[in-house]
Amino acid sequence: MGVKKGIVTAAGLAMLLIFNSASAADKIFIVANQKSLDLAKDFLTVLNNESIPLSIVLDQYDKVKKEQCVIVLGGAKGPGSVGEFIKQILTPQEQEAANQPAGKIFVKENVFNQGQVLVVFDGPDEAAAAAARKNSRKTWWDLLVKWFDLDTSAPMAY
Repeated sequence: MGVKKGIVTAAGLAMLLIFNSASAADKIFIVANQKSLDLAKDFLTVLNNESIPLSIVLDQYDKVKKEQCVIVLGGAKGPGSVGEFIKQILTPQEQEAANQPAGKIFVKENVFNQGQVLVVFDGPDEAAAAAARKNSRKTWWDLLVKWFDLDTSAPMAY
């Protein structure tokens, strides 16, 4: 095998690795305040049971703007909430639509960066945002399966 063939093989392998890493997520960044995080224990258990790497961000939310996969556990507005961060993601109409007892899920792409996906669970308070998460299990589960190539052969209890 000549040097040229070895270089072509290495280049092909590098392209394969780049393609595979671009189509799968490395980690999920969870943006939350403490109350919404407390209400998400079952959700976090699902992520841990599936061995999904995650990083929880309780302040300085702007740090996640460059990350590929972000989940925002919304709810109450004002000090200590993620309300100001959500205003950067959702339109005023979407924010109004989330202002209901069952909350609402939003899946937004390319908000801060190309290729980025943000999943926002929002509502008038943390309990409503938690309800939106529970009521939209199929939506977020399908995203997790895609992002992390999860095995879906066994049923999930959540």
